[in-house]
Amino acid sequence: MNQEPKAWYSARTFYRWLPWENRPYEERVVLFRARSLDEAIGLAEREAAEYAGESDFEVLDMVQAHRISDGDEELGVGTEVFSKLHALDLTADEFLDRYDSGPAHTQISD
Repeated sequence: MNQEPKAWYSARTFYRWLPWENRPYEERVVLFRARSLDEAIGLAEREAAEYAGESDFEVLDMVQAHRISDGDEELGVGTEVFSKLHALDLTADEFLDRYDSGPAHTQISD
C-alpha cells in the first residue's frame, strides 16, 4: 500500500478561558505531522481538547489548518506557519485597530 508521506501542517485553534476575569479568548497555532488535511484537523481537535482539559477552557468550534511542507521536508528558521489575506477597504491603522483586541495576557518564562 502506497501511503502519502507525512507533511507538516499548522492548525489554529480557539479557546475561551472561563476562570479568568473577563473570560479572554485565546488563539493557538500548533504544528502536526499528518498525511492529509483531514488527519491534521483531527489531530488538532484532539490536542485542543487535551489542552483545554488541563484548565477550565472552552474549546471553540473552529480549526483552521494549513499545509506547510511537502512530504518529509523539514521545517527551519523562517518557515511560514500561518498566512491569511484580508480583502478589506481599510487604512493600515484601521486594519491594525480591528485586529488589536486590547491588552494581551502574556507569559514570560526563563
